[in-house]
Order: sequence, then structure tokens, then C-alpha cells
Amino acid sequence: MRDVKTEYGDIVLDSAGRAELLSEKDSEFQRALIRISAKRGSFIYDRQLGADCEDIGGELILQQYDRAFCEALAPCENVSAQAIAVTDNGVRAEINVNGETRIREVRHYG
Repeated sequence: MRDVKTEYGDIVLDSAGRAELLSEKDSEFQRALIRISAKRGSFIYDRQLGADCEDIGGELILQQYDRAFCEALAPCENVSAQAIAVTDNGVRAEINVNGETRIREVRHYG
């Protein structure tokens, strides 16, 4: 399945104004990023989609994110994410899909 590329919640357009399409591999990473970025319960068609990151703070913050990411990605086979650094807008995470790893910033929406 091919998806439309999104960035920070918006559809990315090419120079002709058409939505950019993603490869299968890029689609898998984008779906994982959406699962860990969305606020759990905010998607009306699937209230279990998303991560419960609302009350994260204090000590062991990266471990709290890791737990939330693990829960959000539980329905996905061969997909995991680990928080590696807190940023101004969220957290930087290492996302692993079928053995390939990419680093992305996770911002929370919803």
C-alpha cells in the first residue's frame, strides 16, 4: 500500500501541487510515526490508536516515552521505537521497522 507523505500533520505537495507519494518502506515508517505521535483516543475511528504521552515528565522521561511507544506500536509486527533525546517540540526517537532504523522527531498532536 502506498501512502501520501505528511510532515508535521500536513500533506506534502510537489512542485506541481500534487500530493507526494511514499514508497512501501517509507509508508511503514510514516505509519509508525503516526502511531507514536497521535494522542491515544483522539482518532474517532480507532480510539486505541496513538500514544499516551500526556502526563510524561519528571525523572526517567525517556523510559516513560519508551513505554508509551511500545504500547502504541504493539499491534504492529516488527516495529519498535525508542526515545533517545528530549527536544524543544517533543522527543527524538529511533524507529525500527523490519530491521531498518531511522531517527525522527516525535511531536504530539491531537
